[in-house]
Amino acid sequence: MNREIRIKALNILFFGITSLLIIVEYFQFQEVVFYLKPLLIPSLIVLYIFKTNEICKYYLLALFFAFLSNVFLLFSEPTLLLYGIIAFLFYRLTSIIVVLKNGDRVALLPVSLATIPFLFMFSYLIDMMVSPDHRSFYATIVNDIIISIFCGIGLSNYVLNDSKQNSWLLISTLLFTFLVILFMFDKFYLSFQIFKPLSALVFSLAHYAFLKFMEKAEN
Repeated sequence: MNREIRIKALNILFFGITSLLIIVEYFQFQEVVFYLKPLLIPSLIVLYIFKTNEICKYYLLALFFAFLSNVFLLFSEPTLLLYGIIAFLFYRLTSIIVVLKNGDRVALLPVSLATIPFLFMFSYLIDMMVSPDHRSFYATIVNDIIISIFCGIGLSNYVLNDSKQNSWLLISTLLFTFLVILFMFDKFYLSFQIFKPLSALVFSLAHYAFLKFMEKAEN
């Protein structure tokens, strides 16, 4: 089996897991979700290893934290929810390092200006949804600051240089923004059945878009 066929097979595997996860999340087959959801990130890691010619260790570290977050957030217990948010925080920090190492040179002023709208949006959501005495309150604030910076980098890079690489980065950052909004509504405010399958779809697409960013950055 040559490299191209393996990559196609791994793409099918990743989106096959995504499709099954959307279905079982919608019909609330929690036992299947428990075993299926942790497979998403490992399948993406294998796909990345086969696709790349030079492995980025920071990206693999980021995906490891994403995997931990995915596992912790399977549970509704407040302590594990906190661990999931902290793991996602480390995932986002390492993702920023990956972008700084593989993307365009970051200009401080454009990034600062592009970050401000995201900070205002997430500040409003935290004020509206998360109680200050909630165990995850401060972790949520730090997490939202970091993802706002990540989104600011993606937006400013795209505005300054409309390349395929930056287009994929912007798509990924916007999808992750939407994912965080869904997560906050689901965990802290008002949960609907459609949120979980929609989150599974957005989660997979956001990670795949970031993988495409890595692919274009390497090229």
